[in-house]
Amino acid sequence: MKKKHILKNSQTVKKNNSYFKLICKTPNWLISAILYGFSWNMFFDVNLSFIAWFAFIPLFISLENKNTFWSFYKPALFFSLVAYFIICNGFLLVPQKVLLVFAGALDELLMSSISFALFYPFKKKFGFDKSLIIFPFIIALWEWIYQWLDNTSGYLMLSHSQCQNIWIIQFIDIFGVWSIASWVMAFNVLLFFQFKKNQKKLFSFSFIKKISFICCIMILPPLIYMQIRYMQISKQPKQEINITLINTNFSLFASDTYNGYISKIERLTYITDSIDFELKNRGAKSDLYVWHEAAVDHGNDKMFYGFIDTAVTDWKTPLLVGMQMIPYDAPSNDRRRVNRATLIQRGISQIEYQYYDKVHLSPGYEKIPYLNFLSKIPFFPISINDSGYYKAAKHIQLIELKTQDGRKIKLGTPICVEQNYPAIWSDMAVAGAECFVQLSYEAWWPTKYFQKQMANITRLRCIETRRSVGRCSNGGITEFIDSYGSIKLQAETPEGSLTTQLSLNNEITFFSKYYWNYPVLCLLFIAFFCAFQLFFKMKT
Repeated sequence: MKKKHILKNSQTVKKNNSYFKLICKTPNWLISAILYGFSWNMFFDVNLSFIAWFAFIPLFISLENKNTFWSFYKPALFFSLVAYFIICNGFLLVPQKVLLVFAGALDELLMSSISFALFYPFKKKFGFDKSLIIFPFIIALWEWIYQWLDNTSGYLMLSHSQCQNIWIIQFIDIFGVWSIASWVMAFNVLLFFQFKKNQKKLFSFSFIKKISFICCIMILPPLIYMQIRYMQISKQPKQEINITLINTNFSLFASDTYNGYISKIERLTYITDSIDFELKNRGAKSDLYVWHEAAVDHGNDKMFYGFIDTAVTDWKTPLLVGMQMIPYDAPSNDRRRVNRATLIQRGISQIEYQYYDKVHLSPGYEKIPYLNFLSKIPFFPISINDSGYYKAAKHIQLIELKTQDGRKIKLGTPICVEQNYPAIWSDMAVAGAECFVQLSYEAWWPTKYFQKQMANITRLRCIETRRSVGRCSNGGITEFIDSYGSIKLQAETPEGSLTTQLSLNNEITFFSKYYWNYPVLCLLFIAFFCAFQLFFKMKT
């Protein structure tokens, strides 16, 4: 019996040793990809995004001694590939129109690894350690450039990794979302330098003390700034409006037929009727009802306007509705639709409706990237005015809402993917938007994980502009968010309504005024670093 027990123990030790050897043989880039990927996930509602603060250290170890471009870029590309698929958490395999979504995701994946390719020439010229000093600025500058490319959806990987840590990213009302990428990468770089210096004494008190110091200098300043801003904003006089968001969960194909479109409108009207009846019974009133993006698929349907005008007159409350339509003033050779947010009010004719047309269209589904250039190529099969795609507005436009007590409130109404673009929200805030109502359609993905990712990005726009937002989504998360990015109220059922008071604000943040300020600072810092290094080399 004793011999069998010893044999069993030795087998266990061998098994454990084999696991240890497997871990030791795991490529460093793969360890980083797993760490970074899981930093995005929520397990039992535990926020793991702090893992991103040190997840890149194994990748840096892997890249440090790579002296050719391909040997350097390959681990970075593989890291991006694995991390991206962990972050996606399977939603690439479950959306409607899988091939279209997958092609877009592959494009985003390749874009996310470009910052490492941009870093390589600096590493080659100045050495790995010195170049790491400017890598936080390179990656932020690249994410800014990336958002201006026509073939992307503007989804920032590193900058969006801290969406759930709103307590530590309040500084983006000065520097914007790209500064989050710099903050996260700077955290990794500082910890990496300490790791290199103390590899043989990782569990010593001296090493723990140095790591603790780095954590303090990275975390305390943002926390202090958060407290200062909280005190400033809380002292400002507040005005509010009552807004009701209609929450729905229609299938992506709910309006494929005209009968399906009619059924959807009837269902939306029924839900709105119900909440209107309930509010009147309580002696309450909403200043605005909101339907999601593309709630009206046939915006040129004259019967719809007669029907909805009757409903709005009965409610005595304006309706903000997302719709797709061909503009009435469009030239005869341009039959493209627009993705529009329209304010329908009683006593206002259809031609006089206030509206906002989507400025930034989704590549692939709503537009062909770089079509203005491609259409100039002889025999290119798609023209600029192809009716199969949408027409983008040239500039932002606000909607003025008259409240029940006679006040006039200016609303910004970004649509769907525009939540990824800070410039649109900042332009609206500078133009006078006192709050935002975002219209979205997220029935493409049935996974709750993806819906939370999309909703969390909206929180960044609230902090940057210091505006409250009512987020109305079909198939996604419908909620109210305050100017700190905190969720004030969220829909708990797939279908229903949310009513609350949305705070108004006229403050123009430094970022809203100068949303290009941080990329310029990054560029200047990189240029200064290079000039200093070259000058120092000349002197020696």
